[in-house]
Amino acid sequence: VLVASKSDLGHLRAVPTDEARAFAEKNGLSFSETSALDSTNVEAAFQTILTDLPHCGWEDGLNGNGH
Repeated sequence: VLVASKSDLGHLRAVPTDEARAFAEKNGLSFSETSALDSTNVEAAFQTILTDLPHCGWEDGLNGNGH
């Protein structure tokens, strides 16, 4: 999962959206842009993380041993 934050500050963007999206696609990651300021895609990003996490090989916990 690649989540870009502060999408409301586009004028300060360091990485263009197209470049970030291409990087995510090349590396088999889902991609979204979020803004906590106006809640844009924040809940959707968390849902994606929760959905994708079990498919990351971490079934036994974040460090692989249940802790």
